[in-house]
Amino acid sequence: MAKKRDYYDILGVSKKATADEIRKSHRKLVLKFHPDKNPGNKSAEEKFKEIQEAYDVLSDESKRKKYDEFGHAAVAQGAPQGEEYEAFRRAQQNAGRTQWRASPGVSVEDFDVNSGDMGSIFDQLFGGQQGRAGGAGMNFGGSRGRARSAPPPRGQDIEHPVTLTFEQAARGVTLPLQISRGGNVETIDVKIPAGVKDGSRVRIKGKGEQGGGEPGDIYIITAITPHAYFRREGLDIYLDVPLSMYEALLGAKVTVPTLDGRLTVTIPPGASSGTRLRLKGHGIERAGEKGDQYVVVKVIVPKGLDEEDKTELAKIAAKHPIDARADVGW
Repeated sequence: MAKKRDYYDILGVSKKATADEIRKSHRKLVLKFHPDKNPGNKSAEEKFKEIQEAYDVLSDESKRKKYDEFGHAAVAQGAPQGEEYEAFRRAQQNAGRTQWRASPGVSVEDFDVNSGDMGSIFDQLFGGQQGRAGGAGMNFGGSRGRARSAPPPRGQDIEHPVTLTFEQAARGVTLPLQISRGGNVETIDVKIPAGVKDGSRVRIKGKGEQGGGEPGDIYIITAITPHAYFRREGLDIYLDVPLSMYEALLGAKVTVPTLDGRLTVTIPPGASSGTRLRLKGHGIERAGEKGDQYVVVKVIVPKGLDEEDKTELAKIAAKHPIDARADVGW
């Protein structure tokens, strides 16, 4: 079978990359290769799946540590967990004392672990249920000398991309989705929680492919359509509001949109461009928290002034001088 690509190479980051660097690279790649932005492009679809698989491992501290130590097999579906994994890890760390030997040219990553049968991998690597070195036996789980049968393979997980509007992502939504599993197409209602972002993974437990053991899960991968005038920063929403120079100087009442309907905002006299007015509780919801909406003033000056207008403005400027760059530091 084809050897799996290195997860760090897939995301285009170094092995010393921080969690934030991994998140930023993942988001950039998701925006580029998301199936909704590449309809009918099988190559982009495969790259998208590869990107999500890599991010699922490298964004999880525990999975990333296992991957860094033992490669793909340590994080593959059906890989050893808990005591079984720790036993294998200790054996590798003690290699100086108790040297484990596999057949020449054989590595853990050469095996197909999609079946979840790690027992067969250990048979090939270490020659049976007990690894031996210098006559010393090692038993993974259970009492010495008693073979432990492999658990039934878990069903495959399913990834399903979905595109949401800005409002749906901000407030949450329940969508009927058609999921293909076991050769059949099934419609299920999926609740997308409020506050998801581009590239968020929403897990639907037990709705993946059936296996001999427990069923897999469905992971909903979200792509958010940019809004025409709102922009998001964390849980807060920002809205630019143009004001005429006269409204900014004299003050005004302006009706603005929010995710919860239209509100009237009072602009204080003398508002400058960049002034932010806070609308508490009208931002993004997530896990019981709710951000705010900020109205950002953008002052629009008149054009086409004649000489008389300029003379009058010069008088006002002389009467009310402003040192606009007094505090810039340069």
